[in-house]
Amino acid sequence: MSETNEYPGLENRLHHSMTSIREFLIIYGGYDNNTGEERNELWSYNTISDVWKRYPTPIGIKDTCLSSSICSVGNIVYLFGGDCFEEDDYRQGNSLVSFNLTNGSWEILYSNTDDYDDNTPPPMCGNLLFYHKQSLYVLGGFHGSVNIDKMYKFCLNTATWSIVAQNGVKPTFDSQIFGTVFKNK
Repeated sequence: MSETNEYPGLENRLHHSMTSIREFLIIYGGYDNNTGEERNELWSYNTISDVWKRYPTPIGIKDTCLSSSICSVGNIVYLFGGDCFEEDDYRQGNSLVSFNLTNGSWEILYSNTDDYDDNTPPPMCGNLLFYHKQSLYVLGGFHGSVNIDKMYKFCLNTATWSIVAQNGVKPTFDSQIFGTVFKNK
């Protein structure tokens, strides 16, 4: 995709997700607070050249543009879950996708499904997504109005989910969670 400098109109955007890769700021989803229009789109902003670039999103993540979680590793952006409104229909997702900033390609790592078990996260929003040792972790979030206090692990090598045992007292989260792994902790 060639460089553009189309301005995405972010000043009134809420419930979007953000991360960074080198000199690029990555922004996904959200909605326009003035119009209520959902923004199912991914943007990169080059902080050196001041160039905005919009990337089309795959159909597999059309229901996840609000309150989804995001993290990045190397040149790859990962997105999990989220929710959306379509007229009176409220939906949540549990898809896991990757976006390669270098070549602009998407990969659906786990498709959205309502058929989940104890080792697989339900459709949810407002959770934390982070990378650690070849795996992605999903912590907390909301399934409908139910607060999820579990942690799930997605192994990138085997493309499988598992639940992570948590020891001790677990913190209570009553809104979206933000965080990262720093110095292997």
